[in-house]
Amino acid sequence: MTTTHLNGHHRVTLAGIFTHPAPHNIEWHDVLALLNHLGTATPRHGGGYDVEIGADHFTLVRPHGHDVVDDELRDLRKFLTHAGLSPGGVASEPDIARPDGWIVVVDHHQARVFAPGGDHAAPLVIRPNDDDGSRRRVEHRQGNDDHDGGRASEDDDYYRRIAADLAAPHRVVVFSDGKGRSSAGEYLVDYARRHDPALAERIVADEKVDISKLTDGEAVAAGLALLGRSA
Repeated sequence: MTTTHLNGHHRVTLAGIFTHPAPHNIEWHDVLALLNHLGTATPRHGGGYDVEIGADHFTLVRPHGHDVVDDELRDLRKFLTHAGLSPGGVASEPDIARPDGWIVVVDHHQARVFAPGGDHAAPLVIRPNDDDGSRRRVEHRQGNDDHDGGRASEDDDYYRRIAADLAAPHRVVVFSDGKGRSSAGEYLVDYARRHDPALAERIVADEKVDISKLTDGEAVAAGLALLGRSA
């Protein structure tokens, strides 16, 4: 089948579909968006969708709730496998089993750092000095040149400690949520540009996903896929 580029959000959804045991937070609209990206999902008369990916066809039944679970998820996994998909993406893409690289899942309360070649079941966890956010202020301040156009009052020591743990010369993928000044991922990238340009050059992806629903296994699968594409 034709190689299809998957963004970070699609990769997280795909990794969740292939996770065992199946998670209970794979949302219907995320699955539908993934299938429409990979092929076509056409509404059926009476409910559900006719899904086509290349020469493969599948009837997708709409779940009763917001999430795709149990038998529906198992059937979807079988269909995607037959269509040439793997947890990391399209099977015809380069081997992405275990490329070297750091995978960072970060928000303002903690960072989960998965080391290249390390134990993905036990990420390093880094927390800011005020992990309850009581002293954190993310706001626009005029004239604050130290924070690149007004971004201010983040706990720079938190990002310094994350950056220090990424010192080994490997590529880096960052997952975070939020946008603009509310995104810890964007602040980490900005911190690296200001204080550690060598690290900034090694950050190959900064993806926005709902990390509250991102398991360690899903983060690793999606991160390895992005690292594989950047090799």
